[in-house]
Amino acid sequence: MNSDSLKHRLTEIESEIKAITGVDIDHSDCWTSCPEQRAKVRSLLDSRREILNGMFLPSDENMLRFKAVNERLFTLTRQLHDRVKALESRLPLVMDCPDFDDDYELEGTLRYCFNSEDSVLKLEADCEYGSDFTLMIKLIADLGYGTVKENIECIHCSSTSLDDGQSWNEYPFSGRREFADIIICHAVHQLTNHQLYSIPDLIRLNDFWAEAKLTIQSITEQDGTRFIPN
Repeated sequence: MNSDSLKHRLTEIESEIKAITGVDIDHSDCWTSCPEQRAKVRSLLDSRREILNGMFLPSDENMLRFKAVNERLFTLTRQLHDRVKALESRLPLVMDCPDFDDDYELEGTLRYCFNSEDSVLKLEADCEYGSDFTLMIKLIADLGYGTVKENIECIHCSSTSLDDGQSWNEYPFSGRREFADIIICHAVHQLTNHQLYSIPDLIRLNDFWAEAKLTIQSITEQDGTRFIPN
């Protein structure tokens, strides 16, 4: 297909999506409670991703933005690993209440969050695609909200980094010369391969949350028997 045909098909797909989800950016998630509608929207968003990946042009501006978000996500992931390890090293200082502290959970997560229209960058090239990027990106985020698929990275004490210096040059980057010399981080791979974001979506994502959480647990039976971790 030429660019005009791709743009026309993209408009058709997004119209089908909007017929299910509605177009109100503040009230467009009622459909997520219906499995059939979720499956249909997911299928349409997958088709949308394919078209937008085909429409992506490696202009200087686009490649600069891609490299910037790739570097940002790599840095956030590295910082999250470091933070989890730092918290683990301080556990003896924190778990100082034997009458309460039975066990703990320590987890770091990185995710994209849609909180407002500012969560999606508005770029001059938006009109070249003809996509309603803000609404479509929100819908992708809605599909994963509250599930494990919401997380781009999930890190525990025993986790090893998936960024080992080798590029995650898989779909949708494999075979595209403009990405051959870029070390694509795992977080970018996760967003564009395992989630439904296209490359044009990726360079517009503008709201990343990295969180490291330590939960100290008291686990007790009715008779007062305490949980003993392995």
